[in-house]
Amino acid sequence: MFVLKFKMEIQVSHIKLVDAEEIRSLRHKMLRQGQDFSTTSYDRDNEKDTFHLGVIRENNIVSCSTFYPEQTDKIPSTTAYRLRGMATDYNFQRKGYASDLMEESFNELKEKECDLLWCNARLVAVNFYKSLGFKINGELFDIVGIGPHYYMYKEI
Repeated sequence: MFVLKFKMEIQVSHIKLVDAEEIRSLRHKMLRQGQDFSTTSYDRDNEKDTFHLGVIRENNIVSCSTFYPEQTDKIPSTTAYRLRGMATDYNFQRKGYASDLMEESFNELKEKECDLLWCNARLVAVNFYKSLGFKINGELFDIVGIGPHYYMYKEI
């Protein structure tokens, strides 16, 4: 008989609404490396219907995303929201934090009577979004200074 001994790391985290300023450094680190810090501020960050979610672990935001109402001409919708600035710190990727954050966002969006969530997804994130039920619409396109993306959407 073999006895396996292991040390299990308990990962205590929670998801909460955060301010845009609290997530700009993570946006910069993960999405805008080498660019000016000013590129981490989005025009709609502080609008009334915009909300930001953060995964907090050991008093640090390790994953974040931003959501705001924005119609799209690609998919019919009555109340579409756009997802921007989805980022997870390198040290916390592939641990379920971003998936948990997105699941929480779906609840929040349902409360806002959102029927469609869409984003411009980087190539490295396409499979992640697919795992959450997002679909690709259209061809690969380039965002200058950032790189190739697909338009993706999910019905809420």
